[in-house]
Amino acid sequence: TLSSRTKILFILTLFLMNIVSQASELNEDDLPDNTKAFIHLDFDALRKSKLGSTLINWAQKEDGGKEKMDEIEKDIGFDLLTAINGVTISTNGKKDYGMVILKHTANIKKVLSYIKKADGYYATKYKTSGGKGSETYIHSVGKKRTNLKEKPDDRGYISFVDKNTAVIAPSRKLTGEGIELVKGNRSTLSLPVELSIGIGKVKLPLISSYVDIDALGDVIEDDNIKDMVRDSMFFLGETDGRLIMNLKITAQSVETAEHMYNMANGLLGIASLKMKNAPEKMSLIKAMKISKKQSAIIASFSMSVDKILEYTDPELKEFNINLGDNLNKR
Repeated sequence: TLSSRTKILFILTLFLMNIVSQASELNEDDLPDNTKAFIHLDFDALRKSKLGSTLINWAQKEDGGKEKMDEIEKDIGFDLLTAINGVTISTNGKKDYGMVILKHTANIKKVLSYIKKADGYYATKYKTSGGKGSETYIHSVGKKRTNLKEKPDDRGYISFVDKNTAVIAPSRKLTGEGIELVKGNRSTLSLPVELSIGIGKVKLPLISSYVDIDALGDVIEDDNIKDMVRDSMFFLGETDGRLIMNLKITAQSVETAEHMYNMANGLLGIASLKMKNAPEKMSLIKAMKISKKQSAIIASFSMSVDKILEYTDPELKEFNINLGDNLNKR
C-alpha cells in the first residue's frame, strides 16, 4: 500500500514526464522476485489504442478539459497527455511496501527543479551493491525526520536511476531496493505462464495484473475474499479495434469455485433481465463469457470498441479518432 505522501509524489512525477517511442510493456525485470501482487499500465499502448485515443479526445472536449490541461502545462511546462510510457506497481504483501517503476524520458533537471519546491526536500547519495555503476541520488520530500526511524506517511522518495527509469517508494530503504532492481542487482519475478500467453495474444496490452491473495493477509482486510480466493490474474488489451478482457480467479476449493461460478452467472442473468428493453446494452452482457475449470473461474470479454463506445455513451462516437500517432508527435 502506497502512503499518501508517496501518492502525491507519484502524481507529481506523472505530470512531469515526457513520452518516448521506447517499449513500455510489462517487463519481468521491473518486478522483484518477492512480488506477491502487481499491476502494470501501458500508457503508450493506451494512447495508440482506439479506446484510449477516443477517451483522451473526449476529455479534451468535455467541460473545457483542453483549456484546463493547457493551463497546467503552462504552469509546469509539460503536456499531461504525453506524460508517461508505463508504470509498474508491485508489493510483497507487507504494509507500506509499494514500489513504483516509471518508464519515461524526462528533462530531469526540470523535474528536479519542480520537486525541490516541495516542503522538506532533501537528497542523499545511494551506493549500489559492490559500488558498481554511476552515482545515484535519492530525492525525498515531506516532513523533516527527527531520527533514523522512517515513517512512510511522512515522506515520499524518488530516484532517477537512469535517463529512462525512475523509482518511487515510501521509504529510502525500499527506494534503494528499487535502484538495485533497475540496475540488475536483484533477482526478478517470472510472470505466470497464463498471464504471459494472454498478454501475447493482444497487439496493445493496456493493463495487466496479478494478485496472490494468500500472501496479502496483512493488506486485504476482507475475510470473505481471503476465504474464497487464492489468486487472480487480469489483462485488458486491444487488437484490431476490439477490446479484449480476461480475468481468471482461482478459488480456495472446487466447491467455492462452483459457488462463485453460479453467483457470477446469476448476476449476468439479473443484468440481462434489467436490459431486456435495451438491446444495445444487452449486447455488452452477451459479450461476457463465464467458464469454470476445476477451482478456476474465467471471465472473458471481446467486443468492437466502436460498439462499446456507441452503447455506453453515444456522444463518444463523435470523438472516435485515433490520436495515438499525433499525440506522440506533440
